[in-house]
Parts: sequence; structure tokens; C-alpha cells
Amino acid sequence: MSLTLIPTTVHRYLKLPQYVEETTFGTTQSSAVFVDASIINSTKTTYANASEMYRKLGKRTMYKYLKMGTDNTWSCSFSPVDTALMRYASENGNALGTLTGTIDKSLTFINSAYRNTPGSNGPLVETFILRQGSKCDSMTVTTTSRGMVTVDMDWITANITTNTTANGGLTTPTFVAAPTTAAPWSNLTGGTSKLTIGGVVYPFKSCSFTVNNNLDAVDIDGNDNVVWLEPTTKEVTFTCELLIQKDLAIESQITAGTGVAASLVLNSTGPKTASFTNLFLNNKSEDDDSSETTVKTATYSGSAEDVSITA
Repeated sequence: MSLTLIPTTVHRYLKLPQYVEETTFGTTQSSAVFVDASIINSTKTTYANASEMYRKLGKRTMYKYLKMGTDNTWSCSFSPVDTALMRYASENGNALGTLTGTIDKSLTFINSAYRNTPGSNGPLVETFILRQGSKCDSMTVTTTSRGMVTVDMDWITANITTNTTANGGLTTPTFVAAPTTAAPWSNLTGGTSKLTIGGVVYPFKSCSFTVNNNLDAVDIDGNDNVVWLEPTTKEVTFTCELLIQKDLAIESQITAGTGVAASLVLNSTGPKTASFTNLFLNNKSEDDDSSETTVKTATYSGSAEDVSITA
């Protein structure tokens, strides 16, 4: 068979991913001024319906398919050039939900790309994708020797729309005129004293931490989409692979079950640092093998009371 449409690729993006803080949850303000969303190199979007396959007594086949709501989630991965987007996952809001650059703020993400229109063999037209009412449910930051600093963020969003209307249907938006050309952070950008635990600097092979905000996607009877995303219990987990040293202070911390301050420098310029409050390391894994051909390391993991990332 012949192809009856013009295919497209991700290389036909026009407006790269960008975002704006919403003043009303799930609504993009008319004169939105968008911010460059770092240098995202992959996204994955999932559309799912809450539904019921209803059956009627005495009938073998399905009687009715009933939609009862829409669940929209998406994820993105990138090596950062700043901490702006990460802080929407790591920073705590306040009682009034008014702190900018924190989990209390919902975001609208937008990008556009050349796509085909249904039933047409061309030309490709600019199509806008809006992810409105987005909050970060979970974020993992990882840095490894001879590797990039990587950030993986999982988002829940109230509504995802796709349209070909000018400016995505927004009235007078200001889009990013010149996306960043800054170099993404690597294992070398954090300097040589990156990881500090209990006041001691440790050489390491890898280190990562995860912030889980446990968002409650508030749905109410009679509504298709979620009407609010409320952060509940904040969980911070931590793991690192350290080179084995003599008189390792971490051993006594594990034995005593005490929490200590810790920090991980992501970029020495600034510096941009993840600071942990009361890090409790409660697990150690160490392997010995007769065929081992690498230096000895041990992997430590645990949980922290909180974490904050430098703006």
C-alpha cells in the first residue's frame, strides 16, 4: 500500500519545550511569558481513561464502554544547565501555596512541531502541544564518574491538548526567543569535592537521590480531568557507591542510627548544590569475589528528612 500522509520526526520541532507558572491551576494565562525548559532530550506521554466495560446479564459480548475520567502523565529526561526546573520538584511550598519555584506551583508546558493533519497528504502544519496543570510527582538526579549529570522527572498533568490554532490558542504569549546554548553539566562540573557526608568529603563512583512528592490527583464526581494536584508525604531517598577507605566514618553513623548533614555539588559555579537534612544511611552492600578486577567499593543507601537544591 502507499503512504497517504507525510510522516514527521522529532527533528521537526519548531518551539522547543518551555513552561510558565500558572496563576490558576490548569489554566494558561493569556499573556504567558514562557521560560526555557532546560535542554530536555526525551519525553514520554501517557494518556489513559478511567473506564468501565459494562456487561449485561445474558449477553456474551460487551454491552457498553463507559469513560469516567482521564489520567494524563508524562516524563522527561535531561542533563541540566541550571536548577530552575528541578526546584519545582525539590522545594517545599507553604501553607498558602504561594511560593514561586516550588511544588506548590503548577506549570503549563508547551512545544510545537510540524505534523500532518488527519486525512491529508500535506503540507505539514505547526501543531502545539500544551500540558496544563503539571506538577512533578517524582524526580531522580544522578551523577556518575565519566558520565553526565542526569535528571529524570515524572509529571502528572490535568490536561493535555493538541491543536493547530495560532500560538496554540493562547492570546498574547511570549515564547522563548533564543533557547539556551549553555553546556549541560557532566561529572566534571561539580569539582573535586562533590560529596560531603557528616562533614567528610568522600570520593565516589556514583551518587543519586530521588524526591517523591506523592501527589494526590484530586478528582471529583462529575469531572473528567483532575481538578487539583496536592503534594502529600515527601520522601527523599539517597544512594552512593564509595571507594573503600580506612576508618570510614559512615560505619559508625550506620551503627548509631544517627542522621547527618550531607551535600552533593552538581555544579561548582554558583555553586549549585543539593543539601540534605538528617541523612540516615541504613544500608550497606559490599561484594568480594576472587575474580574481581576493580578497586573495592561499597554502596550505601538511606533516607533524608529533606533536600533542597540551590536556585
